[in-house]
Amino acid sequence: MSDTKREETEMTTRNRLTRRRFMTTTAGAATVAGLGGLIRPAMAQEGAQLTPVGEMVTATAKEGPYRIAFSNGFSGNSWRAMAVAALEAEAAATPEIAEFVTVDGQGDINKQVNDIETLINQQFDAILVIANSGSAVAPILREATREGIVTAPFNLPVDGTDWSTYVGTDPSKKGGSLGAWLSDALGGTGKIVALGGLPGNSYTAAGWEGAQAAFADGIEVLAFRDAYWEEDRAKVIMADLIAAYPEIDGIWCDGAQVGAGAIKALLDAGRPLVPVTGDDYNGMLKLFDAERANHPGFDIGLMSEPTWQGIFAMRAAVSLLKGEEVPKQQILEPQLITADNYRDYIRPDLPDGVFTDTSLTDAQLREIFGA
Repeated sequence: MSDTKREETEMTTRNRLTRRRFMTTTAGAATVAGLGGLIRPAMAQEGAQLTPVGEMVTATAKEGPYRIAFSNGFSGNSWRAMAVAALEAEAAATPEIAEFVTVDGQGDINKQVNDIETLINQQFDAILVIANSGSAVAPILREATREGIVTAPFNLPVDGTDWSTYVGTDPSKKGGSLGAWLSDALGGTGKIVALGGLPGNSYTAAGWEGAQAAFADGIEVLAFRDAYWEEDRAKVIMADLIAAYPEIDGIWCDGAQVGAGAIKALLDAGRPLVPVTGDDYNGMLKLFDAERANHPGFDIGLMSEPTWQGIFAMRAAVSLLKGEEVPKQQILEPQLITADNYRDYIRPDLPDGVFTDTSLTDAQLREIFGA
């Protein structure tokens, strides 16, 4: 990158790197075992759990306090808004952190790579990342790690191992579990469509690969579409699929925002509601609760995708900066949400956009959503 281009990029990024107002986490209900003391007041039941995987790792200790940045691949849905709020609250409550900033990749792979390069040049002590593309950001994270910066991708995996520590789901395993549930819900036979997230993202790709491996031989995939993890966009895409396919028996989704959009498209078209997969999106839980009695074929197989996972990436990064050992990977073991237990997760009193496996208080959630 030329000096002129670098200066332009740094100036643009500095303009974006405005400190967001931190929200302080309020002590609430029970601490969930195995989550490192995280208070999770918004939920009464246990959600996903973290499991250390592989070796323990260390980094060269640095004197604090620390400057930490978060490269958010995009900010186009409520899950990301909640994840950022959780990170802000954690940073505000952590005395070792002097500065925390977020940059938005806006769904653009090249922009995210440039953002991370700028953060390297600005000499942040640690960089947290949700990657738009696990392969595209791998080289720039390798560069950051070699520069002595702690790199902590979370939620969406990054190729290779040239990063410091990772926290998140095994997307292939999760996708396979959702695929197996859908296959079983259809009795091993039926025609399905599939809706994913951002084009080219490694999370959807791995999840869909796992799902296809889990499908029974009698499952016919009619179509796969990228739906950007956005409910409104998914509704439009599903309407096109409904017009193209007179028979759709099930819907595989790696996010319940798109699942909710797909179900609403079926409702608008006067079509029967069918089994659908996704995650702990409150809008899907409320939709299922409202429509299940009217549609006996409607069923849900959801796996929680906690918005608190970035907190553990941040804690791991701080530990590494202090010279402490952390697991190379901490893998989420999500909880399966079905018709049998969905009432433990649904929040009728909160907006549809809430993801219910959260560390945020009800007051924080209402402030985020303006409710």
